[in-house]
Amino acid sequence: MKKIVSALLALILLVSICVIPANALMVTQSTIEKAINWAIDTANDDSHGYSQLNRWGNPDYDCASFVICAYRYAGFELTNAVHCGNMKDEFVKEGFEWIPNTKIDLSTSKYLKPGDILLRLSGHTEIYIGNNTQVGAHEGTIDDYDVNDPGDSTGYEICPVKYSNNSNWSGILRYPVDPPVDIGTGFYGYIMNNATQKYLTNDNPNVSVRSLLGDGMSNQVWKFERQTDGSYVIRSCADNKVLNVSYSGTTPDTNVGVYKNANYPSRRWFFYGKADNYRIKPKLADLALHIKKGTVDSPDGTNVCLWDIKNTNKQTFKIIPVSTPDSTYVQVAEGTSSKPTSLYWNMTLNTKTYDVLIYKDGITDGELYLEFKDLYDTYCLVDLPAGEYEVYVISRNSFSQTDSMNSVAFTIEEDGEGLLGDVDCDKEVSVIDATKIQLFLAQRTSLSQNQQALGDVDKDGSLSVIDSSIIQKYIAGIIETL
Repeated sequence: MKKIVSALLALILLVSICVIPANALMVTQSTIEKAINWAIDTANDDSHGYSQLNRWGNPDYDCASFVICAYRYAGFELTNAVHCGNMKDEFVKEGFEWIPNTKIDLSTSKYLKPGDILLRLSGHTEIYIGNNTQVGAHEGTIDDYDVNDPGDSTGYEICPVKYSNNSNWSGILRYPVDPPVDIGTGFYGYIMNNATQKYLTNDNPNVSVRSLLGDGMSNQVWKFERQTDGSYVIRSCADNKVLNVSYSGTTPDTNVGVYKNANYPSRRWFFYGKADNYRIKPKLADLALHIKKGTVDSPDGTNVCLWDIKNTNKQTFKIIPVSTPDSTYVQVAEGTSSKPTSLYWNMTLNTKTYDVLIYKDGITDGELYLEFKDLYDTYCLVDLPAGEYEVYVISRNSFSQTDSMNSVAFTIEEDGEGLLGDVDCDKEVSVIDATKIQLFLAQRTSLSQNQQALGDVDKDGSLSVIDSSIIQKYIAGIIETL
């Protein structure tokens, strides 16, 4: 009898799947169909019956373990799903939608789709497999708790039956026809709400929508990082905190803010829909990111929260990518211990400033010797003592940085002593030499040991404003010699 039922159900499943829209079929074939086939095969195997004692397939199942195991077999983790009471929350975490009986007519199977999980929260569940048929572990014998009575002793402990709402289903769990989408990973962008035409803004610890604050302002730029389960970490470029459901709330009007990153469902998000019209849902609840006032008149600072999923552009968003700085190329014109070294690089797109990092004895084994930050030019002069160096340049904008495509190792050779007072080693004493001493004392430039010795005109063993003053007097003719 079960073999005949199995053949009929296979035909039923094929027919019912074929009427699913094409975009849904691509989703269900690798997931829902696999769960349904496992459920039918298990129901067809009399070695598995109903039991609440041996309920995880050793060898029997109860209603919840039967459904949970079917979807684990299909590839869902459902690590903490154990009974009807927590199935709703655990399936929702894996991308299922919860549709309560107030939103769907369950008096007939008219609105059901193959793979829908029928759930009464107080204690029963089955799988709808199409053609007005459901399958589940729904009938036992007087020996349900007897380990000496394994398997299906009646042929009906686990089997398909005609659909019925006699169990008073609380609702259904449905893997969405519109599945979470892959929008890429590792890129930066704005999140613009379609109702307000304003941008998600990190107000730390809160998140609001505001008008565009400026080109690439870091508190309005987010980094999108896709996780292995298809969800996203949405990271603020202002402080590296991530978009977060406050206090892991699962009810409408729960606030959304930013918090430090951690592997919690409250900090993981799924994208649904199409470009320019995404709905963003948290992993932990069947709710959507929502702009509270959601009109074109919404003032800057309007709050962002979660709300029931509705057909409204308060809940749709456009992701607008922004570019990271291009990588520059560094070149070096080597000086000596008494002659400045020229560092220069090409100007790059999407870049505001450059940082120059010079390592003594190489980047790998050496240490940072000198750093120039936030340079607008594409060159700099630097006085270095004799030694081995390596330099690279970082291109920056307000939210990200990019290392140069190369680094350059170079050697500075030692020069002779030179002319006393000639700090820049151009073979004459001028106001530039006095200025270099002042810049050195203000920590605005570096001087080699030889240059410092040339600048120590009062011979007290160190550079000071007195040395700069003596050089200026010499240039002005107030004193005749140094």
